[in-house]
Amino acid sequence: MTLVATLVLPFGFLMADDSAVFLIYHRFGEDRYPSTNIKLDQFEAQIHELKQGGYHFLTLSEAVERIKSGASFEEKTVVITVDDAFESVKTEAWPRLKAAGIPMSLFVSTDPVDQGTPGYLSWDDIRELEADGVEIGHHGASHSHLIYEGEDAIRADIDKASARFQEELGKVPPVFAYPYGEYDNYVKALIESMGFAAALAQYSGAAQTGSDAYSLPRFPVNERYGDLNRFKLIAGSKALPVRDIIPTEPRLSETTNPPLFGFTVAENVQNLRGLACYPSHLGEAADVSLLEGNRVEIRFSEPFPAGRNRINCTMPAGDGRWYWFGRYFLMPGGVLD
Repeated sequence: MTLVATLVLPFGFLMADDSAVFLIYHRFGEDRYPSTNIKLDQFEAQIHELKQGGYHFLTLSEAVERIKSGASFEEKTVVITVDDAFESVKTEAWPRLKAAGIPMSLFVSTDPVDQGTPGYLSWDDIRELEADGVEIGHHGASHSHLIYEGEDAIRADIDKASARFQEELGKVPPVFAYPYGEYDNYVKALIESMGFAAALAQYSGAAQTGSDAYSLPRFPVNERYGDLNRFKLIAGSKALPVRDIIPTEPRLSETTNPPLFGFTVAENVQNLRGLACYPSHLGEAADVSLLEGNRVEIRFSEPFPAGRNRINCTMPAGDGRWYWFGRYFLMPGGVLD
């Protein structure tokens, strides 16, 4: 990757920002799979909003480099990512994005491609997309739940995929996406130790420059969460600048569920009384305590259920935009497909 220098903006040109929004899609126009699909009319409306709404676009590698180097972004920067290499990414998504001048990255799990699984791209398709400007990302071989695997199994799965990428594309993609968005600190450290430049998760929130490059958030976009009003809300969101986040481990246990969740917001962010935090299982906001020094603590009594969970914290950021800070939590004992 080429280092992207910190952006210096002259008067009257683009405003600088400290965050970017990563969006994650899976299927396009495959209405049999509503939980992972976006309807084509929804997708076309979203592309129109991106082109007409003052957004800016980066490739995956450009965005990752800026986050890692601490460089700034143009305001309302969006990065489009797609997971799993379904055929509709080639037949429906990329032609529309390419015509609009919007870059895209595709995270590929290699086993379904090797097995010729119906509905998936072939290696010839993937090479064609890459030659046409699509960045290819690493999604493992079997799309397994890595957090339930041991180190040997995780390494074997990733090494198997890396070998196939090397054979078919002549290189191993430098950015990894966790299957199902699942990770814990152990898996995250293992991915970093294997030489990946970054790793993308799957929970809501804008990605903050200088933040942990191995747990980058991505807003899921599907039929349920694909209406235009929500899309405008997430695509224009800003990262709430936070530090000293607890707990540092997303995997919970019987003794740490519900978590004692807290963080400190940057001093230049005011009016924290407008902050609301929503655990995914409650259907209502949790109790928020504001302490000295912009310290925030969130408490709720009902534990998370087994599987993947999240907390979304939002507050107005001015100019019709919202600060958004998300956190992912995993309670072992259940999996979500």
